[in-house]
Amino acid sequence: MITRILFTFAGLCLLAALPACGPGYLDLAEKVPATTVNREVFEVLKTYHAAIEAKDIDALKPLISQRYHENGGTTDKETDDYGYDGAIKRLVMVRDNVKKVQLRLKLLDMQVKGNEATVEIEFVGRVLVTEGGIDSYKTWDDFNRMTLAKEGGHWLFTSGL
Repeated sequence: MITRILFTFAGLCLLAALPACGPGYLDLAEKVPATTVNREVFEVLKTYHAAIEAKDIDALKPLISQRYHENGGTTDKETDDYGYDGAIKRLVMVRDNVKKVQLRLKLLDMQVKGNEATVEIEFVGRVLVTEGGIDSYKTWDDFNRMTLAKEGGHWLFTSGL
């Protein structure tokens, strides 16, 4: 379980370092136009990154919707589903076990329709973690999809952390 949480945690840790990649796009493939609304969502991702990198759970809380829902990796059972409180609990567990993060991140796609946004990223990472009092490096590459909703004038994560 800690490894899956680390994937998500680490997958977003370089968002602030990911620059706008051209005058009209936010990604290297020039698939995500740098529109006003796309930039708003992108700024939330960068803010999330800064909070993750600082391991600042109090800064993360306002970025997560109270409607947050995650299926825990399974779609056929609800016993591993969790919401806002579960997301915070998992972030705290990661914060307490991660010592160092090194990542490369690639923004693959962003779709915004009304007050809903979907962001797809690819990441390659390495983290130094402590499990059972023993330090070790974990490496991986993965894809992640995050969803956000505009609530009260702010873009908030509704799944995919």
